[in-house]
Amino acid sequence: MTINQRNNTLQGLAQFTLFISSYSPLFVLIIIRQLFGNWSYLNSGNLDWPGFVLFAKKFGLSTVLLFLLIVGWVGYKITFSNLEKNAPNGDIVWLRNIKNKNSEAIGYIATYIIPFLFQSYESFYEIFAVIFLLYIIYRLYINSTMLLINPILSIKYAIYEVDYEKNGKMCNGFMVSKHKYLEEDTTVKIYEIGHKLFYLTQN
Repeated sequence: MTINQRNNTLQGLAQFTLFISSYSPLFVLIIIRQLFGNWSYLNSGNLDWPGFVLFAKKFGLSTVLLFLLIVGWVGYKITFSNLEKNAPNGDIVWLRNIKNKNSEAIGYIATYIIPFLFQSYESFYEIFAVIFLLYIIYRLYINSTMLLINPILSIKYAIYEVDYEKNGKMCNGFMVSKHKYLEEDTTVKIYEIGHKLFYLTQN
């Protein structure tokens, strides 16, 4: 869970864990659905190859998602712990115009999470399909402002689109902060975590 110190951008594992956290509600629901829908298969007790194939079909996706949830939760905690420590090294700027973007997390759930709930995940094709689609979304996610559009992130943090003044120059960017209420024409400290993406703390 590293932060590139040269340009402060979140790197591979940090981006990955933010993505996993954004899909964690879906992962939990899939795990619950597979577990309770296939509960009787847990008592088969067959350790041969057909038993393994059956387990992979009925619980393989849930096993993978559970592992990803653990990695994502640990990585999420480490990533934001690192941001808290590095935030004092940020730049002081003036806030000029503020737009709260937390509502976009609702659209994220409707567009990217809910459609997956209507799959049965009873075949290897469906399992492959969901993993493939998640990979495509992940590649788009890490190269856009979607990195901060995260329903889990919005529970504890606020997401803003901000016009700000830095060294007399007007700039624009997306910011994540623990502070739920920001006022215009005040100074804050921002720490860059990506292209036009910042972690904001009160000055």
